[in-house]
Amino acid sequence: MVTPRQLRYFLEIAKTGSLSAAAASLHIAQPALSQHLASMEEELGAPLLERHARGVRLTPEGKRLVDRAGSILDQLTELKRGIHEPLGRPTGSVRLCVAGALASVLAAPLYRYVDEHLPEVRLLLSTAMSTEVRTAVETRQVDLALMPNAFELPNLTVRPLYEEDLLLFGLTRLFEGQSGPIRFAEIGTRPLVAPDRDHDLRRLIERTALAGACPLNVRYELNNPELSLALVRDGLAFAIMPRNVGVNIGTQSSSRSVRALEIVEPRLTRVQSVVSFSDHPLNSAGSAILESVRTVVRELIRVGTLKGTLC
Repeated sequence: MVTPRQLRYFLEIAKTGSLSAAAASLHIAQPALSQHLASMEEELGAPLLERHARGVRLTPEGKRLVDRAGSILDQLTELKRGIHEPLGRPTGSVRLCVAGALASVLAAPLYRYVDEHLPEVRLLLSTAMSTEVRTAVETRQVDLALMPNAFELPNLTVRPLYEEDLLLFGLTRLFEGQSGPIRFAEIGTRPLVAPDRDHDLRRLIERTALAGACPLNVRYELNNPELSLALVRDGLAFAIMPRNVGVNIGTQSSSRSVRALEIVEPRLTRVQSVVSFSDHPLNSAGSAILESVRTVVRELIRVGTLKGTLC
């Protein structure tokens, strides 16, 4: 049977790419480490490493074991913590990643809520573009993620939280007096800044354009909402972004004031969801953070700080 110690040894070998470096890091003799590796390969019935001149590389079976080993060790750690955890009082660390500009709206009220209601839970909050959040989820670098359009990801429990509108952002003067909704077809040849084609927002925009036979002029590609807004403020481009990006517009001079118009025919929306792993049930701390996110988002929408419709 493969032991937790052997899994930790194997992860160190994978991390360093060298048996000698891993042995030094683990403070054990290299022959003993090689023996543990051979025992694992025999138990699992597959080679885990290939040796080459500069060290070792993972076999396909080894790569799959790396993906699972970290999760297994995390579950064992949480199992031990859960046994000693006082009844009804969650403890431990929870890694939460929030996609895009939403993090700037959510971070402070969420930390305030956790400090007040979960004093023994350590929230590790990070933010990234949705494509990077997806990678973090798929590689199990986080316990929970708040991200858009998560339904296409496999092996996840997806909890829809709220639906948000996408608007067309641009300099007020470039809209030439238009202040009401704008039809998608009217975006036309306006220069756009948009994320690259791996981004869920870009795919949504292009699917809509294709369905309506409405060619778009994507002149700039930027995977950062703040940089996209910088191009908008400078008059270089328009941008289709979530309504909630508007909280970062701030006060600008009249020549650089930004306006956001609702898009209609069709209306563009996307759903923000909290996701976790289907095969790795949340511990009490993870479940408590999940409920905290739900509670804080509901309150932010109720008071109007966050714009959206609860699912």
